[in-house]
Parts: sequence; C-alpha cells; structure tokens
Amino acid sequence: MIDQPQALASPGVHEKVLQLVSRLSVRTVLDAPVGHGALTAQLLERGKIVTAGDIDIEKFHLNPDQPNLHLVQLNLIAPQLPLPDNGFDLAICLEGIEHLENQWQLVRNLHRVLKPGGYLMLSTPNIINFKSRIRFFVEARYEFFKRPMVLGKSIEHDLNTYHIAPISYFELQFILESCGLSIKELHANIYSSRNILSVILRPLFRAFYRYKCYRDKKRNRGDFAELYETIMSDELYYGETLIVMAQKKG
Repeated sequence: MIDQPQALASPGVHEKVLQLVSRLSVRTVLDAPVGHGALTAQLLERGKIVTAGDIDIEKFHLNPDQPNLHLVQLNLIAPQLPLPDNGFDLAICLEGIEHLENQWQLVRNLHRVLKPGGYLMLSTPNIINFKSRIRFFVEARYEFFKRPMVLGKSIEHDLNTYHIAPISYFELQFILESCGLSIKELHANIYSSRNILSVILRPLFRAFYRYKCYRDKKRNRGDFAELYETIMSDELYYGETLIVMAQKKG
C-alpha cells in the first residue's frame, strides 16, 4: 500500500476522476500539476505508468524511485515540455489552468503529448454556476475568485498561490476544440448551488437562452442551442468544480 499524501484538489475531484479512469483502457498517464502526489499514488495502485510533473517538485511526497513512476519538473506553459510527442494515453490536469497566465499554451502542450485518441481530464472552478452568477452580480467577482489581487495589499498567500485566471465553460470549450480536443463528458465534484432560489430561477434562465437562440438564428449569427443547453445542465448550473473529459482527435 502506498502512503497517501494530502490532496490539494477540492473534495470529490479525485474520486470522480478515478471513477472515469476506471472506465478507460489507459496505461500511460501524465499527472500535472501533481502537487503532493495524492492522485498519482492512487493511479500507481491501479497499475498505471505515471509521469508526475510540477513546477515545484520539492512538494512531491512520494518516493520518486518506485516502479512505474517518473517525476519531472514541468512548466506547463513553456513553449515545449520535455516530454515526447504522442506519449500518453491520458493526461490529467486538475485545478491548474486557473493558476496559469497562458491557458492556450497549456492545452497545446497537453494535446501534443497525448496519443491520437488519447484522453484529457481537466478540472477548474466552475465560475458559471448559480452561486457564482449571484456573486458576480453583487460583487463583480466570481465564486472561488472572491478576493481582488492587488500588489502591496493582497496577502502573500494570495499573491503566490491564488487563482489568477478564471475561465468559464464558454472559453474552455473553445480552447479545447481549437487545439484539437473534443469534449466527451462533463462532471462535477459536488452540487453546492442546489437551493430553492436556484431551482426557481432555472426556468427563467432557460427561457432567456431560448430567446437568445431565436435572436441569433434570426440574425444569421449561428445556432448555439446545444451550447446553451449544456450551460443549463446540472453539472454547470449547480456544480462547484467542473471536470471535463476530452479526447484528442485522430
């Protein structure tokens, strides 16, 4: 049994990802950013060959010399990762994209190292759930991005580790598909926004999106009905952390 390091991801994220992994026929896995190695430990127990990468490998708590594990220092937005093309069946990037200044480069890097037909599992705070929409209306800040980042005023913890790049499903889908990845499934860790007010207002949101679809089609601006229906799914409307499973084309 491998000692289990502390998980840095939100509650339920690792459990959901491992459920998804169990359904796939994958052997070689990239886990980056790896953090303390909590997910890597679980993957090794399941017989996967894991490359664990992070910009700060000093915080990695597993023995890096054990079989089927390769620890490597990675800057995920570097022009070229020190990893082979088409080298992995699965790349896992949990709660990392919101910490990076170049989200496009991250996805390009992950796409390059995946085998054709390989999978990407990516998670990020869901900034378009009901709770976040209300917070933005009141505070002009997203949920999970509650405190402004101000040099000379923000605490050191926030400046060094806080979320700097909120990304909604709209942008995430566009980046993934533009980089050659097709979204297959959406999941959430927990449904924290499910309350009386959100349930009451949900039909109003749906009616508003139907009107937007009607207006866009009337003006020949495209048909976004499928996207808007996805936005109103339980995972995006109620979910706290968004977990996307995408597949490399080819």
